[in-house]
Amino acid sequence: MKRNPNSIPAFLLALVLAVSLVLPVGAAGSGITLDKTSATLAVGQTLTLTATLPESSQDAAITWSSANEAIAALVPPAQGQPANTAVFRGMTAGTVTVTATAGGRTALCTITVAQDTPASVTITPAGPEFLPVGKTRQLTAQVNYTLGSAGNQNVVWSSSDPQVATVDRNGKVTAVAEGTATILAVSEAKDALGSVVTGEYALTVTPARLLPDRLVLSAQQKRVEAGQGVDTVLAAPSALLHNGEADVTDDYTLTYQWTNAQGSPVGTDPTLQVTPTADTTYTCTITAACTLDSTQVLTGQCVYTLRMHPGTTLGAVTGLAQGTRTLDQLENQSGTLSLIDQLVQGDSASESTPAVPGLRSVVFELDSATGTQVGTLSVQEGTYYYLEGTQDQPLLSQVTFTPRQAGTYGINFRAYGDALYCGRLEILVQETDVPPAEGDKVCDATGFPFTGDDFYHSDAEDPVIAVVFGQPSAGRLLRDVRHGAGTPDDGARYYTNAASDGTYHVSTLHYLPPAGFSGQVTIPMTLLTQQGQEWEDILTVAVTSKTHSHQFTDVNEATVGTWAANAVDFAYHFGLVNGTGEDTFSPSSNMTRAQLVAVLYRAAGSPTMTITTNFEDLDVGAYYYSAVVWANFHGIVNGTSDTTFSPNDPITREQLATILHRYARTYGGDLSHTGDLSAFTDQNLVSEYAREAMTWAVDKGILTGVGSSTLAPQGKATRAQVVVMLHRYLAE
Repeated sequence: MKRNPNSIPAFLLALVLAVSLVLPVGAAGSGITLDKTSATLAVGQTLTLTATLPESSQDAAITWSSANEAIAALVPPAQGQPANTAVFRGMTAGTVTVTATAGGRTALCTITVAQDTPASVTITPAGPEFLPVGKTRQLTAQVNYTLGSAGNQNVVWSSSDPQVATVDRNGKVTAVAEGTATILAVSEAKDALGSVVTGEYALTVTPARLLPDRLVLSAQQKRVEAGQGVDTVLAAPSALLHNGEADVTDDYTLTYQWTNAQGSPVGTDPTLQVTPTADTTYTCTITAACTLDSTQVLTGQCVYTLRMHPGTTLGAVTGLAQGTRTLDQLENQSGTLSLIDQLVQGDSASESTPAVPGLRSVVFELDSATGTQVGTLSVQEGTYYYLEGTQDQPLLSQVTFTPRQAGTYGINFRAYGDALYCGRLEILVQETDVPPAEGDKVCDATGFPFTGDDFYHSDAEDPVIAVVFGQPSAGRLLRDVRHGAGTPDDGARYYTNAASDGTYHVSTLHYLPPAGFSGQVTIPMTLLTQQGQEWEDILTVAVTSKTHSHQFTDVNEATVGTWAANAVDFAYHFGLVNGTGEDTFSPSSNMTRAQLVAVLYRAAGSPTMTITTNFEDLDVGAYYYSAVVWANFHGIVNGTSDTTFSPNDPITREQLATILHRYARTYGGDLSHTGDLSAFTDQNLVSEYAREAMTWAVDKGILTGVGSSTLAPQGKATRAQVVVMLHRYLAE
């Protein structure tokens, strides 16, 4: 049949009109979109939807509706609620479509409302724990629901062996006789399959304590040299609790109460900041409450006598990007006086900063430091830093400050001159962004390797043939870096063109910045030319920081990117971790025992193992098999029994610290540490086997609290937390 060519445009127009009529509402170009097109929530839960309008329709009113209010009901808007949002509440199980309409256009979201069911029961404390005969322990249970609703929280408590330990209906455990028992919390509500959901608390009952516990303070009296009108930080004495020769500090929770000379309460923190104007006294009372027995409460006191001296306050401002700086490089807000100048000359513009006549030396008081997470001052307790001195004497001009994050770092000091001055140094760290200068090296958390071309230029009249590097102002120089670790530089000569007879080529050297650092770093150098000339120079490195991973899309500003992106990309760059998908890392997923030993095995260089293991729950062909054999052989990780390793069990934060501590011991890491865990309110939850490792990890900055005063030792360690801790350890 012969077609009329004029009918074709009409046919196409009709086809376009027909298609446009069946396009889904809310599709691209419709003029209104929702932040979610589908969602699932529990009965009683609410969902907030946000609509976005194009610039041309910003003033259009948005109408919201539910196709079935019995399933998902529109909640009346609250005062101050944005006009482009709506809240829907799940009413009964079912599926419903809700609609946003504006300017004749609509967008849809499909909401599925379901009955939420229990998924697990969390018991606090998590256990396993030890409890002496006759003591009690109060447990609490949290029923966790699949969709995150509060749900029925009722549980039934029971003991696997009431002859060892009993538990009442409210979760209070009483140790009856020596042995082991498991306390169960069974949710009244069943899971989706109608099965019971339980949580377990493992308990070992130990012999009754025959001796009373004793509270021992490191000091009962302290004399403090204070500056008149100067902020002074008083630190509570450290507290230990003993039962005979045994340390039972972990069994107690410490609280603090400060009172002034009149007996009035003035603070409840481990430290107290005061501004004295005359000689005075303060008293710190420490109360130790036993977590094993609510009737066991011990107290101790320390009296502080403040003796007045002339006071002075020093101040400086620096930026994260400026990196490590000496005291004579750190300047006041106006940039006119360094910290040392303020001590020697005083600040005529500030009455609080008088000069110290005849200044000879300064002693810093580390226990008075605040804002220690902001930065690090390179000083030692009790050391005198001299304005001038011999080569063997530490000098003020050699003291450095390395910023870590924005905030204020403060520390008390005593300045000795014609008279004793007592003062406080405060350094404000700002998030300034200083672009690298021309010629600076630029790197991220992975650092960079040197090349011969960095120094050797064949067309130069007298080319550089060798370099000797000094100590970087921040970070380390390592030879033969693999898997994020290498051999520390010992000041050797590195050749730029050729190396032989055991000498090193410059390409074997790698610069690695500290974990979490960004800013400028300086590296002193001594350069040697072909004609034998020698001169000093400085290499400046600009270390950049990331807020999102360049490898994985789920490590970003909205997830864990702001604190984990550098470590994740560091671990990926050096082959320590793989993703869970082509471009995903799953940073918030729990790290399993198998995954952790695999990471440490790679960090150790994946040594060949020719032995086997007795663990019966391992797949010989699995990615982790050689890693488990290696870790168990070196005593880095033990099995969960003589024949099981439990590769898929999650790792807790204290287990992670312990395993990393054992790894450091095996490979010659620095295991020294000072201090204790008294700054954390949940230190009593740290298991005895993990206490030294946790103290070490906190002291080295490898492990930080999940808040300002909690460690969460029993909390599960996520993949992001593991790589951050490993990064801090390797870049220490």
